Amino acid sequence: MEIGAAREGRVLRTAGLLSSLRRKGVVALLAGASLLTACGQPAPSATAPPAEPNTATTSSSPAAEEHVLELEVTGTATLSSLTFTLDGKVSEEKAVKPPWRKTVEVPYGTGRHEWRLTMRHSGGSLSATATVDGKLVTRTGGAGSPGSNNTANLTGSFTD
Repeated sequence: MEIGAAREGRVLRTAGLLSSLRRKGVVALLAGASLLTACGQPAPSATAPPAEPNTATTSSSPAAEEHVLELEVTGTATLSSLTFTLDGKVSEEKAVKPPWRKTVEVPYGTGRHEWRLTMRHSGGSLSATATVDGKLVTRTGGAGSPGSNNTANLTGSFTD
């Protein structure tokens, strides 16, 4: 008799559990799992499968690894010379006609960088801008009478 009573108690507890699970919408999952298991298929996991590791590689473009310093001079002035200095290294161009543009790539992680652009001009007007990584850093402008000798400077710096 004890066996029958224990079995009856388990049936009542199971019926109570099923009633509770129905309210939570789990019976459909258990029924589906039973059918799949009965058909020889593995039961579905109650937990989500582990996420696939991200195997996509990011391309490393030069723009992502370097600062880009861009200098631009526009206007009507006659430029007898342009002298560009970056971190003490000097380059000079003679008899330049605007528009003029110089782009310099500087590796990230190399500290503070200073530049200067010296423009010797006469007659007309000029405007010069400097950007670092596409953001305007500084600008200057000037004008001179024909035959006059003038100098305009554009200076700046940036740090990683």
